[in-house]
Amino acid sequence: MLTSAPQTRSSWISHWSTLDLPVLQYTLDQMQGLRARSDEIGLRDLASMIEHDALLTQRMIRFLQDHRHASQLTDVSTVDRVLLMVGIDGFFKEFARVESVEQRLADHPSAREGLRRVMARNYFASQLAAAIADRRHDLDPLETKTASLLSGLAEMLLWLSAPQLAVTIMRNQIQNPDLRSRDAQIAVIGFPLIDLQLDIAQQWKLPTLLMHLMDEHRADEPRVRTVTAATAIARHLGHGWDNPALPDDYQVVADLLNTDVDAAYQLVRDCALRTGHHWQWYQCLPPISQRPLIVIASEPQPPEPQILQA
Repeated sequence: MLTSAPQTRSSWISHWSTLDLPVLQYTLDQMQGLRARSDEIGLRDLASMIEHDALLTQRMIRFLQDHRHASQLTDVSTVDRVLLMVGIDGFFKEFARVESVEQRLADHPSAREGLRRVMARNYFASQLAAAIADRRHDLDPLETKTASLLSGLAEMLLWLSAPQLAVTIMRNQIQNPDLRSRDAQIAVIGFPLIDLQLDIAQQWKLPTLLMHLMDEHRADEPRVRTVTAATAIARHLGHGWDNPALPDDYQVVADLLNTDVDAAYQLVRDCALRTGHHWQWYQCLPPISQRPLIVIASEPQPPEPQILQA
């Protein structure tokens, strides 16, 4: 593991390019349960499990890209389509015996918790992006869902490969709540992680469509804006429902859906409630564990969310 930041972007990418990705222990436990009844399950059951774990999703897509057949003319950019290519038996054969995040970061508990939070955030972003895309009658909501799930790829790699640096960035932001993530990253590693993310995506030959959807520089396109809005909301909710950036985020969603801010807020709140029931996957409290705020004074008071149980 790195203890000091490489000096160039290419050095970061060189280090990351051969990194073997672990998956969450909870994912492995769920995987073993499904494997025990593999004769009874379908691809949808597997896809539902995989989409909780951004690292496993990335690992699968990278695997398929590395083993791409000459006859494969188009990119495969969603979990369900990867499964169609590898099959149920092929999935368990290739991915059932990987290292867990908990093993990899056993000596770095702060990094382990930080990585789990990022993965929980990615999952929420993916579900929110899918909900927005569905309301927009998107050509394929699963594509925006996958792009949002992988939107924190560089940040996850930083937690895995340089936990001390990732913890430093986190602590600097805790000490200075007004410090933007981009500025905190530049101060510690010399680059914003979004730039490194596009570099490693190209190095790993991620499907062109996913790289396109994750490129914030193309936010003038509605599909890209769906991904950026979902990831921004997920990130800002990590700091509470009173985060000052959230009203602007809700407005972006409202514009995408041609609706009002009230409806956009309710969409976010409902998605947070649904995904919050999966908190045990990441062992960290979801945004819905805090009471959502009211955007407009005339809106009826929402009920207090119940404490989620594993």
